[in-house]
Amino acid sequence: MSIHQNRRLWQRHVLAENRRSIEGLLETLCADPVYKVMATSEKYRGREAVADFYRGLFEGVPDATFELVNAFVGEEGVVEESILKGTHHGRLFGLEPTGREFALPMTIVFPMLNGEILGERLYFDLATLLRQLNLPTDGLSHLA
Repeated sequence: MSIHQNRRLWQRHVLAENRRSIEGLLETLCADPVYKVMATSEKYRGREAVADFYRGLFEGVPDATFELVNAFVGEEGVVEESILKGTHHGRLFGLEPTGREFALPMTIVFPMLNGEILGERLYFDLATLLRQLNLPTDGLSHLA
């Protein structure tokens, strides 16, 4: 894939996410996508599992927005730096709802092949999220 094609595919994916269109998100993915939340070791494999991931995100943080900081586009995919902002109203990354607002810096890797996104790897600092949600940061190992 060319850099231009990868940028367009990533933009379609982001647009579907902003519209809360799980169907639109799945259209950008390969047949067996893999999503990994690196901070918690959560893994979602397959379209239905990825749909569950997005349902959980949209229900857990109904006002979620991704503020784009930067994107790096290459022939093998896209790396996005963004800030996930919203209010924690439902279970998210294994955490029970707190009702608190947060702004979580993250990096998301989108590997791509043959015009499809193979999945996502989400990198963020779990302690930063816990502090913002006013949750204890000791004993983080039970979440991984």
